[in-house]
Amino acid sequence: MSTSWNELAGFEYLQFDPEYETADVPLVICLHGRGADASDLAHLASDLPPGYRWIWPNAPYPVPFPDGSTGWAWYSMGPRAEPFAEEERAAAVIEIRDRLGDFVDQLLERLHARRDRTILMGFSQGASLCLHLGLAAPERFAAIISMSGFLPAPETLRGVGAGPPQSMLVIHGTYDRVLPISMARDTKQWLEGAGFSPRYVEISMDHQISYESLSVVREYLLEVLPPPAGQS
Repeated sequence: MSTSWNELAGFEYLQFDPEYETADVPLVICLHGRGADASDLAHLASDLPPGYRWIWPNAPYPVPFPDGSTGWAWYSMGPRAEPFAEEERAAAVIEIRDRLGDFVDQLLERLHARRDRTILMGFSQGASLCLHLGLAAPERFAAIISMSGFLPAPETLRGVGAGPPQSMLVIHGTYDRVLPISMARDTKQWLEGAGFSPRYVEISMDHQISYESLSVVREYLLEVLPPPAGQS
C-alpha cells in the first residue's frame, strides 16, 4: 500500500493506493466533516475491506478553534448568533458542489477511472456534499454513502430523479445531537419523493462513526462495488 499528498483543481488531497492494483480497481472519494481535515477519515482504508483506491480531499475553508488549531469546512454555516439564511446556504452549497464536481472530473481523468466504478462517501457536512454532488452529476456514480449527514438546499435539485437509478446508503444516529435524526428522515422522504430508493439505516448512536455503522458500510461496499477477485 502507498499514500501520497497531491493537488488538483485547487484541492489538496490524500491518496491511498491498494497494494495490488488492477485496471478495474474501484475508487472511493471520501469527504470529511466540518472542523476536520483530509486525514480524519483515513482510517477507513484499514477499517473497511481492502482492494479500493481512496481519495480524501481537504475542504477549502478554515475553521479556527479557541485552542489555536484549525479545522476545515466545505461551506460556511454562518455566524452563530445569526442563523444562516436558506438562500445563502443554497448559494454556498452550489458553489462548493460545482468546484468539487470539477475536481472529480479531473481526478477521474487523472486516474483513468470510471464514474460507475466510483463511490462518493462522506461524514456530516461531507456527507451532505456527497449527496448534493452525486445527485447533480451528469452521470450516476456506483453509489453514494451518507454518514450522519443530510441533504441541504434540495430545492436546487429539481428533476434529478428522472435519470437512471442511483444506489444510495443513508446512515444516521437516532441520538445525534449535532444533526438530529429528523434531518435524516426529511432527507429520506425527499429522496423517495424525487423517485430514489435509498437504503436507509438508523443506528442507536450519536454524531459518530461506530462499529455498527462501519459494518453496514462494509456490507454495502462489497455488495454494490466489490474489489477485484482476491482483494476483499
